[in-house]
Amino acid sequence: MPSPKKTLLAIAVSSILGTTSAAAMTVDDLASQFEAYKKQQEIELSKIRQENATLKAENQSLRTQFEETRKQVENNAVAVETVSDSYDTVQQKDGWWERTSIGGYGELHYNNRQIEGGDSKQVIDFHRFVLFFGHEFTDQLRFYSELELEHALSGDGKEGEVELEQAYIEYDVTDWASAKAGILLMPVGIINETHEPPTFYGVERNQVESRIIPSTWWEGGIAADAHFDNGISVDLAVTSGLKLDDSLSIRSGRGKVSKQQATDGAIAARVKYTGVPGLELASTVIYETDMAQSTNVDVGSGTLFEAHAIYSHALGPGTFTGKALYSRWDINVHNNHDASNQYGWYLEPSYRFPTSMGDLGIYGRYQSLAYFNKTAIRQDIWETGVNWWLHENVVLKGNYIYFHNQDGSANESGFDLGIGYQF
Repeated sequence: MPSPKKTLLAIAVSSILGTTSAAAMTVDDLASQFEAYKKQQEIELSKIRQENATLKAENQSLRTQFEETRKQVENNAVAVETVSDSYDTVQQKDGWWERTSIGGYGELHYNNRQIEGGDSKQVIDFHRFVLFFGHEFTDQLRFYSELELEHALSGDGKEGEVELEQAYIEYDVTDWASAKAGILLMPVGIINETHEPPTFYGVERNQVESRIIPSTWWEGGIAADAHFDNGISVDLAVTSGLKLDDSLSIRSGRGKVSKQQATDGAIAARVKYTGVPGLELASTVIYETDMAQSTNVDVGSGTLFEAHAIYSHALGPGTFTGKALYSRWDINVHNNHDASNQYGWYLEPSYRFPTSMGDLGIYGRYQSLAYFNKTAIRQDIWETGVNWWLHENVVLKGNYIYFHNQDGSANESGFDLGIGYQF
């Protein structure tokens, strides 16, 4: 019979191993069973260690992949920033077109004139094709130019010319004053600065502002202007001047800034008032110290005086506009009084009204002028006609015109047709 101590030991081991029948087992049987249990536990523990090692290896692999992904993300972010910076640089460098503008105007004329004595002329001419190019460097600094082809074809023996009519840099000194330098239109008259076909009546430009002003007139130099809140503006310019030849013609004195002699220049000043709606009053004085530019032509100093008024007023369904202009040259020509005083003036009433097919405008114009071109020429000119604006920037024109020559030479009359545009 087992001793009480062994029996108690068996019971204890049995309770540990969870077998209720262990009380009847011997110590050797229990020891054998315990060893089997240990081996089983070691096998289980070995599996756990192996699984743990595998998890550690997988965790390290995931850490490595994460680090590589993080570096790739950082590299991608740097690449995106580089591309963005490059795009911004390209935008800043190549965005010039956003500040560049293109425009222009043109006009086709047909003239059918009869000259007393039986002579006549019928001529069709694409008189002007003009392109504007402008660019804003900043909000205060800009460039403006105007390139013109006259009479459709230029070259040796051809009727036309290619001309650079404007090319200047302008800078806004303040909100109300600016300065510019380059090839400039002279600040004088009504059409010298604004002469696009839809802006005036008649197929051809008026004779006073062609022979006396003489439009279109540009010079090289510098200018400044100031605009005040009360409607007054002031323009000042220092430029090259006309050079009269033996014909003593004002119009032929334009050098057009083409290797133009500039021994003596010109000073121009204009005051304009637009403080009343629909009203413009302006006056210009231009002075040249030597209109022969120190050549052998018997001409000294010269002064141009010009004044004009424009008034527009709503009347019925349309608008009545009246224009009046006077211009005069006083030139120091020692031996020719007729060439010393060259002048002209005109009156032009007009009425423009809307229709279902565009605006219609009717006008009349009377001109009186005395100018010189190898000989004295005095003319009275009567003109009437109509403008039909298919669009505010596209116009069809027709007019009848009569030239009466006071010197007794043959008078001229006839009609003109034209189309013009601007954009």
